[in-house]
Amino acid sequence: MVVPDKQLIRLGYTDGCQNGFPSILIPKRRGRFFFFDEANISWCPESGRIYRIKGEEYKVNTPGSNETKYILGSLEYPSCSGLYEIYSNKRNQEFRKHIEHLMEMYPDDYLFIYRDNASQHVTPMLDEFLLSNRDRLILVPSPTYSPNLNLIERLWHYMRDNITRSHFYITFESKCLALVEWLETLPIQRFLTLFGLSP
Repeated sequence: MVVPDKQLIRLGYTDGCQNGFPSILIPKRRGRFFFFDEANISWCPESGRIYRIKGEEYKVNTPGSNETKYILGSLEYPSCSGLYEIYSNKRNQEFRKHIEHLMEMYPDDYLFIYRDNASQHVTPMLDEFLLSNRDRLILVPSPTYSPNLNLIERLWHYMRDNITRSHFYITFESKCLALVEWLETLPIQRFLTLFGLSP
């Protein structure tokens, strides 16, 4: 059951519903549910809690001038499979490209993609694309100010604790490569734990 927001109303998903009540979607394909979100990747290390000798200051090198990229991720529930891509921007163009790649991964399935209300996710510039792929996917809106409902946020927090926080990489490329390798080798048991599922 999907409760339409302004984007879904604009796209006509409430046609036939009274007063904008929830619209029940019954796809004719196998359904897959993904939690989608973006996270910033900065060359400059993030600060945070770290073990250190009492009374001694902990120092981390910095690059001097910072660079930033963005990881776009779609994490499937409950299989914990997914797609993670690093882009130089996080505009609606990159969001659309990520969804297109997700559709290519699952050409025979119907995709439910849970997204937040960031402007690049709800812009009318996506309307034509979403309407033309109405038989393949729907963007599931999240309630406003509810990041706790998006389970991929737990993966981002765990990623920062293990990869990006208080650790300096000689090149920005090496940091991005380390992040990709970490995601590729993260045990399924850890994904299940982050999701609150039994291994």
